[in-house]
Amino acid sequence: METSEVPGVALITGAGSGIGRATAVTFVKRGCKQLALLDLNENGLATSKRVVEEVVGSATKRSTLIIRTYKCDVSSEESVATAYATAKQDFGRIDYSVHCAGIVSVGKTSPEMSVEEFDKQSNINFRGLWLSSREALRHMSSQTLDSEAYPEEGILSTRGQRGSIVNISSSLALYTQPNTTVYTAVKAAVLGITRSDAVDYANDRIRVNAVLPGIIESPMTTATPELKEWMQGNPVQHTPYKRFGLPEEIADVIVFLSGNRASLVTGASWTADGGLTAGYN
Repeated sequence: METSEVPGVALITGAGSGIGRATAVTFVKRGCKQLALLDLNENGLATSKRVVEEVVGSATKRSTLIIRTYKCDVSSEESVATAYATAKQDFGRIDYSVHCAGIVSVGKTSPEMSVEEFDKQSNINFRGLWLSSREALRHMSSQTLDSEAYPEEGILSTRGQRGSIVNISSSLALYTQPNTTVYTAVKAAVLGITRSDAVDYANDRIRVNAVLPGIIESPMTTATPELKEWMQGNPVQHTPYKRFGLPEEIADVIVFLSGNRASLVTGASWTADGGLTAGYN
């Protein structure tokens, strides 16, 4: 009997590009056939949907795939609540919630940073992730275990889960670089959310983990030639691998942590940074 590594429904914020798009593709490659893709960028969502469909291939295989897109501003409580509630209504449950939505802004010390810039980073990278995680927990806590929902997958009841959440933080949550105060602070806060939610919902069989990417080649790090040049000349060159990471490399870690193969992992912070935090040089 053919089984899926990640059966059920995967919801991904920030799915319109970068790590979010790569995560959607990887979920499908690992057997997930139901995707809820969230982003503020509707054009990006449409592209992600098309990319995933192309990966699936033939029209026959596509007929078993369900992808729905939802415009969502993660900094808005109403927008997040509406998107999650609609996805839950459309799919019946949410098995995996991956929170990739974020922005990066570096190159300024605290005195150089305006309150408006601070609020923008905090509202998306911290508040927005918390709003997303809160909705995921609300919806997952009322679900049956996936071992009961998908009996054909042969999931052991001891490894069953009501849901799994993966929050995207950053390796900068564990160390810092010059002129990254606010970004470092909000990404460190994500680890606090992750640990606390993991403890609070362990008895509910909801796992919560964080992935800490290093310098990943994505629209966030290459938005302008100046930003890409700074990234290449500073943090990338201090990484033992001395290269940008690929979104797909982060997606592989995310999907593993989402599924039952990681059933004993919760409250963890997994770095995927080419050795950056282990050997900054």
